[in-house]
Amino acid sequence: MKLGKRSATYESPLRAEQKQATRQRILDAAGRLMEDRSLDEFSFAAIANESGVKERTVYRHFPNKNALVDGLCEWFQTRVHYGDFARTEAALLAKPQQIFPGFDENERLARALWASPQGREFRLSNVDERKAGITTAIADAVRGLPPRQAKWVAAVVHVLLSSATWQTMKDYWGLSGEEAGKASAMAMELLLNAVRENVAPASNYKRK
Repeated sequence: MKLGKRSATYESPLRAEQKQATRQRILDAAGRLMEDRSLDEFSFAAIANESGVKERTVYRHFPNKNALVDGLCEWFQTRVHYGDFARTEAALLAKPQQIFPGFDENERLARALWASPQGREFRLSNVDERKAGITTAIADAVRGLPPRQAKWVAAVVHVLLSSATWQTMKDYWGLSGEEAGKASAMAMELLLNAVRENVAPASNYKRK
């Protein structure tokens, strides 16, 4: 009797561990390159050189730039304890207290992601998902606002969640990541409560 072909190729646990270790090595190297603000070219060749593997090995783990950026997003979010994108108000208010201390732990990288060209590309890679999460999380609070003003509130909340806010509070006010996270969460909560309770601003903004 003939045996049928196996539907999947067997991969030993040791081989899987080695594969994961190489992937992590590549991502760590890419992260170090992102910290270098003077880097003119953030390329697969540069990552291969930094990680000590051949360029084809980098491509084997990350077939294209989008795959690499996706891997780096997951890698960075793990380092700063980001977790999933917030989609409820409670999760939104908890987020800066969760991630700002992580920015402290990875300060050089967090600053580079804000200041460098490759960092900007990294941030923009998931901006639509972040904006969608914020919009969903504040939907109840901004229900009574015209769409234009609801968008303003979402934009302010986005800023309060950013590494730029953490950096400003740290550099100009001497706040730790923990303190900055609490300050950001407090500001968001005050803003959303004021909007929900229809507290009118002193200035007369056009409601359209």
